[in-house]
Amino acid sequence: MIKYLKLILLGLMLCMMFDCVYADPPLPTPVGRVVWIKGDSFKAVMQNKEERLLQKTSVIYLHDVLITDDKTQAEIVFTDNTLMTFQPSSKFSVDDYSLKAKDKKGSVGKSVMGLIEGGFRTVTGLIAKNHPSDYAVNTPVATIGVRGTDYTVQLKNGQLFIGYKSGQPCVKSKNVKQELCLDSNTPYARVDSADSAPVGLTTKPDELSDNIDITPAKIAGFGTVGGGGSSGGITSFCISQ
Repeated sequence: MIKYLKLILLGLMLCMMFDCVYADPPLPTPVGRVVWIKGDSFKAVMQNKEERLLQKTSVIYLHDVLITDDKTQAEIVFTDNTLMTFQPSSKFSVDDYSLKAKDKKGSVGKSVMGLIEGGFRTVTGLIAKNHPSDYAVNTPVATIGVRGTDYTVQLKNGQLFIGYKSGQPCVKSKNVKQELCLDSNTPYARVDSADSAPVGLTTKPDELSDNIDITPAKIAGFGTVGGGGSSGGITSFCISQ
């Protein structure tokens, strides 16, 4: 014990002699905000495992894992104005997200998310609209891409179900190269496993809910650091509905 105390004192003395500077830990990158919550528990787990209980207008950060309990729905809006409403008992990760230039030609950022459990409905925003290959939602069995769209997805008992509302949602199994894109003729799809090709369906699977509301909302950026509106201080930020 005395040995450790001596080491600590020695370290303090050295810092006093050489003016040690302790850097603050980097701030998490804000990427969106909560629009509404219906229920009791919508929380975010950060990279450092710290948990935050979310409320209306709470900030969503890069690398958050978002979790709803079995009685809660919640909607969020990202800085590219992607809207997303989570079903009860859902777990969703914000893996990679950036919104860069205001130039609306070509790529304007990246959006890579992960559906771990449960489901959601989403209306995609600027990133998917301008450059579809910059957008993906990964699940344990398949990856979902879009061509600017509104779609519903549910992961249940290892199976993935997708429903078309507008645009062109596409799905590709983890271990099968075949991709299936939905439209008004084939509005639904099922993926049974990572080794199974997507199966097009003409009738709605029971696993997909019709009761998932999306409230129109837009948000201002998080400051101007980097010119992209998705980093920097949380300033001039609001939700308009």
